[in-house]
Amino acid sequence: MLPLDTMEITITSRTESTAEFTVTVGADELRDIKTEVYDHLRLRVKAAGFRPGKAPDMIIERELGFNTVQAEVIDHALQHTYIQAVRQEDLQVVSQPKVSIEKFVPYDELVYTVKVELLATPKLPDFKKLKVKRPAVTVDEAKANQMVEDLRRREAVRLDSEQPAKQGDEMNFDFSGTKDGVKVPGASAKNQTLQLGSGNFIPGFEDELIGLRKGDDKTFGIRFPKEYHESSLADQVVTFEIHVNSVTELVLPEVDDEFAAKVGPFKTAQELTDDIRDQLRTEAEETAAREYEKAVLDKLLADSTYTTPESLVRQQLTRMEAELEQNLAYAGLNFEKYLELTKKSRPEIEAEMRPEAERRVALALVLTEVAQAEKLDVAAAELDAEIDRLKAQYPDAATQKELDNPSTREEVYNHLMASKVIAKLLEYAESK
Repeated sequence: MLPLDTMEITITSRTESTAEFTVTVGADELRDIKTEVYDHLRLRVKAAGFRPGKAPDMIIERELGFNTVQAEVIDHALQHTYIQAVRQEDLQVVSQPKVSIEKFVPYDELVYTVKVELLATPKLPDFKKLKVKRPAVTVDEAKANQMVEDLRRREAVRLDSEQPAKQGDEMNFDFSGTKDGVKVPGASAKNQTLQLGSGNFIPGFEDELIGLRKGDDKTFGIRFPKEYHESSLADQVVTFEIHVNSVTELVLPEVDDEFAAKVGPFKTAQELTDDIRDQLRTEAEETAAREYEKAVLDKLLADSTYTTPESLVRQQLTRMEAELEQNLAYAGLNFEKYLELTKKSRPEIEAEMRPEAERRVALALVLTEVAQAEKLDVAAAELDAEIDRLKAQYPDAATQKELDNPSTREEVYNHLMASKVIAKLLEYAESK
């Protein structure tokens, strides 16, 4: 970088989150910058009578245009002096600078003003005394019983029935829904199969099917719930016409040792039910761990004082939108189709995402401050080991190349660091 001995910096405004300053670049600095720029441009000029890189300044100005050359000098001066000014004033800048040129006397003086967004240092509570109670872990017995019932239905003997349909039977039917005589989109289907009592349709619908036989027709009205996701149908009555194609009775097997051996690698029915409960307990423990971690982090954020720079929030929103578009692509949708289906605009989606984006930015700032306070770090060997693990997990060429990208390595580093900080916070939160 060129020496900038006489550059003057004047801070005109500074808060925790913003700064405005004026930079004055004198003739000595501008002459040095001009020389550097002209030497660089000289290589681009091919002029008759001069060897490559040896054309004089006046030929460079004639060939490239005085205004173009002058703009190059100004741009070069801005880049060099802005970086120097930020370092000299120890500004933690998080946004692209907004620069306004106030004065330029060719190669004698340049004066410009800059507005930037700053990274304000969060104020943390005494996080070592942060106490949060872990949620209790219990097995949902109703869910365990339902899983057994699902296995019984899977192995059930299915018999065509001419009898009135009852709870537990399967019914295949056609249906069509209308409101005020107009067909309701999405409220019609052919050969719909439903187990009566499953609760998969809106409340009251399945009750109307009880007692119907194969070949029966029925018309009835159902009021949709007030909180129904489609607002045009919420708390509205829709008239359904039903034709029953078939009724199937399910003969369920007994839950005994033979049944257990048939549905899995179990010798007894007790082993089967124990395995189901073990699965549910593992799921409950994982859910409780996620909830506990969130509760600790929410408590830390609630007790901290911080400012979320808008530029960082915008970056996070961009990442979240990219994540959404990627997930939609996996589901075979593009973003425009998603907006059409949800009847929302891009600004509305962004407004919904903003609270989470702000939380992610705030959490990153606060966790960084905790890491510094605790002197936590990720060793190079740890980072290399994690990169190697990810490469072994994702062997495709594109991912391998991406994992060698410096920005990806930085993301992995940040993830490992965040994990260390969160582990330390959980340790403090649980200590007695």
